[in-house]
Amino acid sequence: MNNTELKALKPRDKQYSVADGDGLSVQVKPTGSKLWRYRYRYDGKQQMLSLGSYPDVSLADARVKLAAARTILAGGTNPSTVRKDAKAVKVAATVAKVHTLEILTRAELEQRLKDEKISEAHYTRTLNSFIKDVYPTLGDTHIADVTIEDIAIAVSTVAERGAVESSRKLFYALGKIYRTLITKDLKNKGAKKYNLTKNPCGDIDISTLVGAESKTHYPTITDDAGVKALLLNIDAYTGDYMVVMALKVLSHTFLRSYNIRHAEWSEIDFKDKLWRIDGSKMKRKQDFILPLSKQMIVLLKELEKVSGDARYLFPSFKSKTTPLSDGTLLGAIRRMGYTTDEFVPHGFRSMFSTIANEKSKFSLEIIDTQLAHSVGNSVSQAYNRAKYLDERKKLMQWWSDYLDGVKS
Repeated sequence: MNNTELKALKPRDKQYSVADGDGLSVQVKPTGSKLWRYRYRYDGKQQMLSLGSYPDVSLADARVKLAAARTILAGGTNPSTVRKDAKAVKVAATVAKVHTLEILTRAELEQRLKDEKISEAHYTRTLNSFIKDVYPTLGDTHIADVTIEDIAIAVSTVAERGAVESSRKLFYALGKIYRTLITKDLKNKGAKKYNLTKNPCGDIDISTLVGAESKTHYPTITDDAGVKALLLNIDAYTGDYMVVMALKVLSHTFLRSYNIRHAEWSEIDFKDKLWRIDGSKMKRKQDFILPLSKQMIVLLKELEKVSGDARYLFPSFKSKTTPLSDGTLLGAIRRMGYTTDEFVPHGFRSMFSTIANEKSKFSLEIIDTQLAHSVGNSVSQAYNRAKYLDERKKLMQWWSDYLDGVKS
């Protein structure tokens, strides 16, 4: 058979084959497609090997492939087995490349951010830590091939440069991702996608490796003059209206920045003067009720005129369907002239705690309950949140009155 004859082959009602020699033939389908086939016997059985389609594989190329297959057969090996083995190696290499530590950790972090399980700040901080301290040495390693020693070296290297707390956060982030991937494999009922048999972080005592955990203290302001100056600076801030209002609400509620930025109008109950926050948004994953003072009601009514038609109290500058971006409130505080050592948005919590304990009549237990701190076991915590609600209403009104008083 030559090229002219090959091109001249026309489709028929049924497929047919035309031999070229040495077991090579071209199979012509009723659709007009032409497929190269090599028919041979191995171990006494008839075998067939596909060599591609014409014209993608020319007559000359088909004969080269035929020669290679006949050489393998002459050596006592089935050419079909060789092809399957090569394909398996290629698939394994592809999986190994897809399931590297870098690809999977990036994907997991992005999914958590999308599901709002972590904040943008948490996402950025964790990813940057991985990029700096994990990916250079372990990024291309298959997730299942990372050892306990690999994790220990990566984490302790961070601690050795003096960033002990960063090393702990890195360790916990890696451990959580491994637990998630292992759980996903278990949900597949034995069909392991990642081939993970063990969490390499599971057998490491992080306190022994890098030292005991230290308590974080956020910079705050607790003297009356300093509080007054801060409140007046917020009033005078010439930035975006939403940022100003968010800082005012933050000062009266001392919630975490995440709760302020992700606050939704559906959570606000003007009738009962309560702000009900779902546990999924809280650090301790427990539903939280925040009584609204008279001043807070005024602020929210004013804000409602601007963003009441949006999902969030404080939508982003770009879209009403997304909240203010992380870092917006901190950026405003910086532009007011406060350094990271002087004040941060989280400092409103410490401000309230210190001043309320020093100047108010309310007990530590009520103050801590209002801060959404753990007070007692889970049963007593739920009981306290309901039991102290009346006192907490008085506490929140006292706090708003204090802020107004110190400012004027």
